[in-house]
Amino acid sequence: MRFGTKTVGMLVTTGAIMAATLVNGPAASATPSPCAVYDDSISNLDGGYGVMKGSYNLKKGPYMDRCGNVTMLGRGQVIYFHCWVRNRHGNLWAYGRVKGTSKYGWMSIDNFRTIRHSNYATCRPNADRDHT
Repeated sequence: MRFGTKTVGMLVTTGAIMAATLVNGPAASATPSPCAVYDDSISNLDGGYGVMKGSYNLKKGPYMDRCGNVTMLGRGQVIYFHCWVRNRHGNLWAYGRVKGTSKYGWMSIDNFRTIRHSNYATCRPNADRDHT
């Protein structure tokens, strides 16, 4: 059986598209990243704070392995809480500001040695906000 030039070209193009999909993954979906569900305008709903029990990354969202890092925090550093969420894995995360800085981000409850005066107020996702 003999293939024409157009048929070979089509097979090569199809193979290149399939290879690119394997390397880069499928096209991005319209579903927002779990790291982008909340933004920096989160209201301060919680007057508490937490003291770090070790060195951990302050995250851009409430997921350890899916969201990028803001900065590394060390043992003894303090985060002033703004609010809390339970992510899809059932883990409790606090959103807040690092004492003495203007850095905001997310930290897992597991990374605090001390939590004081928190009311564990729930953060509201962007989609639930009134943007009027």
